[in-house]
Amino acid sequence: MNNNIKQEMDKIEIPKELSERSKMGISKAKLEMDKTKRKWSFIIGPAIAALLALGFFVPKFITNTPPENPIISTIETSSVIDIGNPREVVGFSDNVFFGKVIKQVGTKSLGGPPETQFEIEVLDNIKGELNGRIKVNQQGGFEGKYLFLIDDDKLLLEDQTYLFATKYESNENWHTLVPVGGDIPVNSDEDRKELIEQYKKAYQEEIPFKF
Repeated sequence: MNNNIKQEMDKIEIPKELSERSKMGISKAKLEMDKTKRKWSFIIGPAIAALLALGFFVPKFITNTPPENPIISTIETSSVIDIGNPREVVGFSDNVFFGKVIKQVGTKSLGGPPETQFEIEVLDNIKGELNGRIKVNQQGGFEGKYLFLIDDDKLLLEDQTYLFATKYESNENWHTLVPVGGDIPVNSDEDRKELIEQYKKAYQEEIPFKF
């Protein structure tokens, strides 16, 4: 660099406040990068370890009998909707309904982490017209000594009633849950009453998902 230019640049004083903000900005950026690295490391690490151990996801390692002390691996996702907003959840879903979990009926991998299927007895519909007993699919499940959970969404419990929000998958003939926002436990009559009011209103004011 030309010495004259360098000397002129050295004379420029950067306000202390701006300098501190710049440092904070750089620190924040580094922190976010570290978080991203940690997140992807957390997602990929156990999955890769399992894949290396198994070769591939194969049926014989996918079981309906969970291990006593599974290694829990939470897979973080970036949702296309706000799963905390009932209007968006309802607008994205094909069906919203109350149902009771009868039993687990299967576990299957569709080229990634395992997904778990349950037999559900439909109790009441808010959106859609389901009836009888249907198969509901939840992303996540057991594989070997691992329990994979999507966004820490716990697996459904037998005999528990939930408010479900699902998308129908014709290829598998099952209804896949919206993670977290699509499987809300109903533990009392008061819970159910509040959810009915909330989600009927959300259905009236739903925000349709645009692909």
